[in-house]
Parts: sequence; structure tokens; C-alpha cells
Amino acid sequence: MNRPNDRVWVVKVFLGLVCLGPLCGENLVGQAFRDSPSTTEVSNPSTAADVLKRPQDSLILGVNVDTVSILVTARNKKGDYISNLKANDFLVLEDGDEQPISYFKQDTVPVNVVFLVDASYSVNDVLQNIIDAAITFAGHLRSGDKYSAVIFAHKPIKILDWTDDLKSFQNILRNVKTFGKTALYDSMEYVIDNMFEKVQGKKAIIILSDGVDNSSSKSLARVMRLAAEREVTVYPIIHSFPQSQHFREMAKNSREKLQNVSKYFLSYIDAQNEFLDLVARNGGRIIFSTGYTDLKNIYDVLVEELKNQYSLSYVPQVKKSTEKDFKEVTVKLRNKPGEVFVRLGYFQEQ
Repeated sequence: MNRPNDRVWVVKVFLGLVCLGPLCGENLVGQAFRDSPSTTEVSNPSTAADVLKRPQDSLILGVNVDTVSILVTARNKKGDYISNLKANDFLVLEDGDEQPISYFKQDTVPVNVVFLVDASYSVNDVLQNIIDAAITFAGHLRSGDKYSAVIFAHKPIKILDWTDDLKSFQNILRNVKTFGKTALYDSMEYVIDNMFEKVQGKKAIIILSDGVDNSSSKSLARVMRLAAEREVTVYPIIHSFPQSQHFREMAKNSREKLQNVSKYFLSYIDAQNEFLDLVARNGGRIIFSTGYTDLKNIYDVLVEELKNQYSLSYVPQVKKSTEKDFKEVTVKLRNKPGEVFVRLGYFQEQ
């Protein structure tokens, strides 16, 4: 069955799961993205047990829908990835109505990673740790994977095109110096627009930054939407002080308690909150780091995650007449190997 030409853009989603039943501990993680052509025919789904969701397992996505496409990753309770699942192991619901899966594939293609490295003055104290983290991460990529590097401050600069030569990557990054203000969003758009034309396979941006933008002309919402259209997964690894989460929460919920905090620090926290909230709302997976020296276990996790994804699509079969354009999408694993699910959603543009 041919996969239809679609006009879909879906903001990427990474969600944690909760499950009930004898195999509680299974995890199914999902991302949504724009389709690329391929074919697979699948059988009709059957029923699956209902499970409850946590509020944070829902995320609003923006879509212009002919076809909805989702990347999912399944784990067992030991944390191992579940391989060899079939289309009929998954159940897809839209607003509670079952949707036949029109396309299904498990991708094991190479991974292409752009390291987007903050070289603005705001990270001067941790720049060498950022560089060390990028080099270590590149060293964890597999045979056949490629990586490139873009540094940025008030503008992005490509310092290395696609390679698998770790020594060249290391030598170039070691010479990076800080040089300006922070145009993070503009630099993300530059990478999405210019860096992936030559590569085939999975596409990802690893952002190493404090997440504080002070000179971009583009909005983050626009950039995240573009990432979804181009099928680019975004992983911000954010420099954060141990107390930062406490101050971020206070800035949002108990601002009156921050009267004695310096205006500079408060503006820093507000800018970081804006970035984190928008990235989370638009589906990025955010990783916090204290000085980039605590990432030992995260490198292989992200590489494995990119390499162990199932791609599935459906054409919405039920178009209910409703004043609300929001469509809730639920993806569940059936009883093999366990009762797990991921919940997504989108706003359909008229």
C-alpha cells in the first residue's frame, strides 16, 4: 500500500510513559514527524486494555494533516529496547477512534548529528567542558554515523562539514573561542536549513548551550516547527547551576520571593525558562548538566534511542464535527509485550 503524499507538519514529541498491569515498567516513547515515501501493508488492529496517563504525557502539536506520522521507541522494564515488534503490536487512536496503521517500519539507518556549540560570552566559564562533551559524544557514535560542527554566538559558523574523523573534529573544536552575544534560535534555523542536504538517515541536532537567547530575529516556535517539517530531532543539553531549577520555579510561581535577586540573574532565569518551556511544549527532549562533566551515561542512551525507533503512520479515518480543532492521539502497545502507551495530540489547521 503506497504511502500517500502528505502535507503534514507535526512538532516532535518525546514522552515518558506510565503503565499498569503485569509488565508495568515497559516504556513506549514517541515522536511525531513529517513522512518520507515508502510502503508497507499491515493487518487490522484488535482491542487493547485501557491504561491511565499522567498529565505530562500529553503534548499539543501543530499539524496540517493528510497523514500523521509518529516515531516510537519501546523498552522493557529492565530498560532494554524492544525489537522485532510488528504493526499489529501497536494500537493508534485519534479522539478515541481506532485508526488503521497505513505504514510501519523499524529504521536502523545511520545517524547524522550536528553539534551546535554555544561559543557566546555567556558560556565562557564552561566552554572547554562543552567542547569536551561534544568530542566525547562524537566518540560514542557508531560505524556509519557522521557528525558535523557549527559554533554560534551572534551568528552561526560552520567549522566542520560531515565527517567520521574524530581527530579532525577534536582538533577544530579545541581552537574555538568565545566571541559575542547569543543568537541560539537563528543558529538552530541555520543548521536545519543548511546542514542536512547531503546526508541520508536519521537527523539530529545536539545543542550544547545555556539556552539563553539574546539576539535572534527568529522565534523558537518557528524553528521547532521547521525541525518537525525536516524530520530533525532536537536534543538541547543545557548548562544549569545546581540551584537553577529552584529559581526557575520561583520565577514562574512565586516571583515576589525574588525581590532581592539581581536583575541580571532574574533576566537570565526568565530567558532560560522561555527556552525550556517552548522546547518542551514543542517536543524537544531537554537534558540538564552541571558544567557538562556529568554526562557519562547519556551519550549511549541518545545514540541507542535514535537507532531503535519504529516509524508508523495513519490517515485520519474519522473527522468529527467539533468547534475544537485539537485532536488527541494515543499510541499503545498491545499485550505483547506489555500494556504501555504514548499520548500525543495536534491542532488541525483549517
